[in-house]
Amino acid sequence: MSTFAIRKKLIDIARLDVGKVEVSKNQSPWIAKLWTATTYPEGMQERQPYCAAGASYGLREWLKLPEVLEALKMTPEQAEKWRCKSAAVREWSKWARAHKLRILPKHSILKTGDIVIYDYSHIEFVTDDDGTPKGPFVAVGYNTNSAGSRDGEGAFEKPRSRSKVECFIRILE
Repeated sequence: MSTFAIRKKLIDIARLDVGKVEVSKNQSPWIAKLWTATTYPEGMQERQPYCAAGASYGLREWLKLPEVLEALKMTPEQAEKWRCKSAAVREWSKWARAHKLRILPKHSILKTGDIVIYDYSHIEFVTDDDGTPKGPFVAVGYNTNSAGSRDGEGAFEKPRSRSKVECFIRILE
């Protein structure tokens, strides 16, 4: 049975913020909600990068959906305890390994909803793939810009190259 519809709901959540931009460096009223999903709620006041806070927020909101909980065989309490709450990109790979999630190399066939970690300390959600292990893919993320930088100005969905990918994390097959 395909999990595409369930995985796409994660993307739908992230897409709600696409096009929103900062008011000043790493700050805006819409960014505040992202930090509440992390163990570092003061991150916005300190003007910290918020890409992983956005990933934490998207994951938290997605895990509130009954069909997601059912697919992962978790209660809401288990899901909240299980999910990554780190605002540090480097912690996401550790979280994935600790929870025995699939960690895929950069030259993998991707699925909607896979998490991409770049080697320049940035994280996003995969929205589309060209179906080849070497071609481009599309991702949505926070603290990026129209050019795809890791130190951006808002939330954007952009085509991406695999050249700077460290790994992908798959939550649902």
